[in-house]
Amino acid sequence: MTTGQDAGGKQDTAMEDQEALDLAAKRRGRLILFFCLLVAAVLGANILYGTVLFTRENRSYCLECHRVSGPERMWEASDRHAEGITCGQCHGVLPGRKGRCGAFSAHADTVNPNCMGCHGSVVEGRPLDKTVEVRLKGGSKVYRWQLEQLMYGWHLKKNICLCTDCHRNISHEQESKTFDHRPKMSYCRACHYHAVKDDYVQVSPLPMLEIKEGERAKAKGEREEP
Repeated sequence: MTTGQDAGGKQDTAMEDQEALDLAAKRRGRLILFFCLLVAAVLGANILYGTVLFTRENRSYCLECHRVSGPERMWEASDRHAEGITCGQCHGVLPGRKGRCGAFSAHADTVNPNCMGCHGSVVEGRPLDKTVEVRLKGGSKVYRWQLEQLMYGWHLKKNICLCTDCHRNISHEQESKTFDHRPKMSYCRACHYHAVKDDYVQVSPLPMLEIKEGERAKAKGEREEP
C-alpha cells in the first residue's frame, strides 16, 4: 500500500506540475498576443494619423489631381496668406457638412466659415487702419473707403455678400496677368451696376482697387515679417 500510495502521489504531483506549466505557457501566449496587438494598434494608429495629416496638410497630395484643372500659376502659394497655410484650413469641411475626397469642399458654405474663423477682426468690424481707393481715369474722381467699413459694414454685416464673392482669388488666381490675388473691380460690377451711383464700374478699362496702409497697419506688418 505504501509503495502504491507513493507512486500515486508522485503521479498526482507530476500532473499538477504539468498543469502549472501548461497554465504558464497559456499566460505567456496571451501576454505575447497582447503585446503584438498593442504594437499593431500603435503602428496602425500612427500610420492612420500620418495618412490623415498628409492628405489634409500636404499641398502636393491635393495637386496630384488639381494641377491639371487650371493654369499652373493658379496653384502657386498666395502671398496674401501666411506661410504654412494648408489646403484643409480653407477647404476643410466642418462637422455635419458634406465634402469631396472625404472632408474637403470648395463651396462657399464651407470656405466662408473657415475665413471667418481666422479673420475675426473683419467679422467684428474692428478698425484695420487701411483705406481702399479707386481712382477714375486721369484722377478725375477718387473714391475712398475705410477697409473695415467696406468689408464689414456694407457687406458682411448686412449679409449682402460673402467673403468669397469679393476674395474669390485670394489663393487661386485665374484672371490676372500679375497674379496679385487682390479683389477686382469686375467682381464689384457683378452687384454694383447703377449707372450714376456706381460710375466707377461703368468705365473701361476698369480702375484698380488700391489699399493704403496707415502707420499702425504698417507697424503691425513689420512685426509679423519673419
